[in-house]
Amino acid sequence: MVGNDEMRRWVIRVRVADRAGALTSIASAFSNRGISIDTVVGHSHALSSRQDGTVVVTFSCTEADKDAIVRIVKLLSKVVTLEEHPYESTSLRKAALVQVTRRLTPGDVVGRDTFLTCELVRQVPDGFVFFVAGSPFELDPILSKFIAQGILTDIVYSVLHL
Repeated sequence: MVGNDEMRRWVIRVRVADRAGALTSIASAFSNRGISIDTVVGHSHALSSRQDGTVVVTFSCTEADKDAIVRIVKLLSKVVTLEEHPYESTSLRKAALVQVTRRLTPGDVVGRDTFLTCELVRQVPDGFVFFVAGSPFELDPILSKFIAQGILTDIVYSVLHL
C-alpha cells in the first residue's frame, strides 16, 4: 500500500474548451502549486469531431498534492472534464522517439508480458532513431536498460490516454 505522503507519478486527461490560454491556465495551476510537469501532449478540435481539445499531463507528487491540483484544474473556466489515473494504469500508453548508438533488435524491446512497438525512423550520423511504444509499465524498464547500457543518447516521449 502506498502512503498518502509518498511521491508517485500521475496522469490527468483534461478536455478543454478549444480557446486560447487553456494550456497556459493548466500549466500555471501546476506552477502555482509547485508541481513540475513531466510531459504534456494535446490536440485541438481540428483533429476530432468534438468542439473541444484534449491535454494529457504527466507529473509526480504526493496523493494529497494530486488531489489538490485536480480540484484546482477542474475549476478552471476552460476545463470541460478531467480524468485522473495513476501512472501504473493499464489504460495508459507511452510513446517515445529514442536516439540510440546502435541498431535495436527484437530482443531489445521485449517487455515483461508483451513485445513493444519498435520502428526504425532513420539512421543519423551518430546512431539510430527509433519509435518505441507500449504501456509505461512495460516501456520504462526497457528505457532504463538503454540508459544502463549507455546506448541512449536522446529521447522525446509522452504518456497518452484515450
